[in-house]
Amino acid sequence: MAFNRGNKGKQGSAARTIAKVAAVGIIAGAPLGLAVGTANAAPGMDWDALAQCEASGNWGANTGNGYYGGLQFTQQTWNAFGGQGNPANASREQQIAVAERVLAGQGPQAWPACSAKLGAGQVAKRTAPAPQQRKAPVQQKQQQQRQAAPVQQAPVVVLDASKSNPNGNYEIKAGDTLSKIADANKVAGGYQAIVEKNKGFLTNPDLIFPGHKILI
Repeated sequence: MAFNRGNKGKQGSAARTIAKVAAVGIIAGAPLGLAVGTANAAPGMDWDALAQCEASGNWGANTGNGYYGGLQFTQQTWNAFGGQGNPANASREQQIAVAERVLAGQGPQAWPACSAKLGAGQVAKRTAPAPQQRKAPVQQKQQQQRQAAPVQQAPVVVLDASKSNPNGNYEIKAGDTLSKIADANKVAGGYQAIVEKNKGFLTNPDLIFPGHKILI
């Protein structure tokens, strides 16, 4: 970053030049990003190697010189690129996250001496490993298996409906049951006797229809 120090806490000439260019851009009314001209920065940075160069690999560095953390942020730059609190108190991953934004906005010249020493842009970027994709839980697999299994349908039993007896002497009325008919007409043997007398017609004693005739 234009406000970060180079190696051993000293601003290099490149850093001072960038600061001057940024100031000229502000006076002329040009956007700072265009004045610095580093949006098309190197695609990656070896952050651990850079921290080793800037702060001997100490991500909690705070020596009182105005530069903090493993990547030696100034408080102003840290805040400007979304950092919270003091950089020295942030984790390695948090410092790298802010540094990625600094790299995208200012390029490797934000760390002029060390990025030149490391050949930034040609060094593969090493950030915190991405979390592995979680496998589907066993319960979800079992549910999927249950959904895929064919559902066996219970066999459908079709019962024949009772038919009217042409020789019947009683016409079934709405609300009648064979038990009611047997009780009302004092049929000896009850409804079973009615069923016996109407074999072939009362094929389903529980399903009778008003208007049909039965023998009682």
